[in-house]
Amino acid sequence: MKKPVLAILTLMSAAPAFAQTRQPAEPSAPGAVPSILSCAAFPKDADHAFIVKSFGAANVKFTKVPGPEGSELAATVVFGKDAGRRLEISWMNEKARKIPNVMVRGAGSAWKTADGIAVGTTLAEIERLNGKPFKLSGFEWDMGGYVTGFNGGALSKRDGGCHFGLRFEPGANAPAAAAAKTAGDREFSSTDANMRAMGPVVSEINIGWRR
Repeated sequence: MKKPVLAILTLMSAAPAFAQTRQPAEPSAPGAVPSILSCAAFPKDADHAFIVKSFGAANVKFTKVPGPEGSELAATVVFGKDAGRRLEISWMNEKARKIPNVMVRGAGSAWKTADGIAVGTTLAEIERLNGKPFKLSGFEWDMGGYVTGFNGGALSKRDGGCHFGLRFEPGANAPAAAAAKTAGDREFSSTDANMRAMGPVVSEINIGWRR
């Protein structure tokens, strides 16, 4: 397995992020609109109890979610039946449910980062925010579409010390010819002509902490 892919697997269990001032992650009031994904909203010392307090016990469940390469991960799921507000939080210390790693994925998610990155943000917009090209893995395999490096751009370092990761999926009108040339366990530049032709959009956002 290539080194970039090992980095991706680390992100899956120890994901990423943005930071502002510390505050509870998200109000649990019925119908509340999701706010910003940030280091401060999900601090390193947060645990399962912190999530319950922030969102309300009725909105939080500890269960299994899909992981890398067909695996399952134990995670704290918030608003599990609400696509717009759903969060999946795995824990670096799974036994104690401490050191959070937050994942947002799926069409309809209303969460976003402080920079405005959301599910559906285009590859071109991520490149603009980064200030330079970045690298991502090819599509059509278990670890397909993950950013493998921001090349020292603006998205390489996030305020607050946490980590940030993205996954892309092909756009709705991706041409078959480009799909064949961007598939598999390979690394691509965001400037690659075939990758651009795929019209990639963000499908996952990860924020979180390592030990």
